[in-house]
Amino acid sequence: MVQAAEDQRGRYLGGLYIARRKCGKVSAMCWDDPGSEKDTAKHVAGYIKRGDQVERVERYENDPQPEWICRSGCTDCTAPNG
Repeated sequence: MVQAAEDQRGRYLGGLYIARRKCGKVSAMCWDDPGSEKDTAKHVAGYIKRGDQVERVERYENDPQPEWICRSGCTDCTAPNG
């Protein structure tokens, strides 16, 4: 199964935690690297603390990049009319 996915999607890169704002755009990402569990947990906890939804995905080299927030410090999702 993994081999078939790699044939179509390219080389397997690993697990990735993605933090999304209320609008659905990505605000941060961190790799789920073996040996970095404490750092990964710290990053993920920070994403959750600021109100982002966090998901873990398997990434391959040909996967499309997710849509990031429009700019640093974007508050469109938290604005009164947002």
